Amino acid sequence: MLIKLGIIVSVIVLGGMIFSTEITSLFPNTSALLADSLKDDITSLNAKVTDSAENRLDSSIDKTIQSVSDSVYEGITDTGDKLVENVNEKISEGITDTGDKLVENVNEKISEGITDTQNTIKNEILESSTSSTEILVNEVSGFDPFNFFKDLFKIN
Repeated sequence: MLIKLGIIVSVIVLGGMIFSTEITSLFPNTSALLADSLKDDITSLNAKVTDSAENRLDSSIDKTIQSVSDSVYEGITDTGDKLVENVNEKISEGITDTGDKLVENVNEKISEGITDTQNTIKNEILESSTSSTEILVNEVSGFDPFNFFKDLFKIN
């Protein structure tokens, strides 16, 4: 029985020696009073757990805020790009429609001008033809070819 107790004590002592750094990091305060030592160790352990939890929570909140910020930025950028694209499309359509109407109006005015000019030229040609015909009829009716040649060869 004594051998068994010796083996158990030696395993505990050996374990304490091997894992002394871990034991010291978990329970860094050693005191003469067990209650004070445990109280200090629990307070220290509580502080470590609280700091770790706060750091993880802060990190998680920072990541969440960054993710939300990135999503909002992308949404605003996409919306802005779509808005600019729609505005450009509407402006292009407006310019095209205005240009088409302008070309149509100019072509219409040119066509009207050509038609008016043709009518004016036609009327002037008809007037000229009528007046020329009247002049020729009046002049030719009074023309005597014999007197013309006679006057032509007459020597003064």
